[in-house]
Amino acid sequence: MAVEQRIRMRADRLRGWGIGLVVCASLFWIYAAWQVFTPYDSTYNAVDCPAPVNSDRRDLYFEDAEHAHRNTLRCAATRDWPRPLAALVISVPLSATGAALLTAGTVITRLRHHDDELQRAKK
Repeated sequence: MAVEQRIRMRADRLRGWGIGLVVCASLFWIYAAWQVFTPYDSTYNAVDCPAPVNSDRRDLYFEDAEHAHRNTLRCAATRDWPRPLAALVISVPLSATGAALLTAGTVITRLRHHDDELQRAKK
């Protein structure tokens, strides 16, 4: 009975760590999405920059409107891309490890329940 209890406690601990790591990875993904989907202010002349996902790339390459071209270049230069990219890079091993631990803990628990059912069926 003590061995069974230790196995189940270990499985619960694995599942807990897995859930924690997946939650941490999710927070990194939320931070990266927030950086991409929210507008921001440029430090140059207080230019309001649109969210990177909504910005018009045409203004960056064609000099139709000189003012729009300058503002787009300033916004592109101001955006700090290493932070959201680092968040995504960190989230990959966290989510993979978390998913593996969560899966292992769940499988151990289900196999123990299955083994208990088999033992009861034999009696």
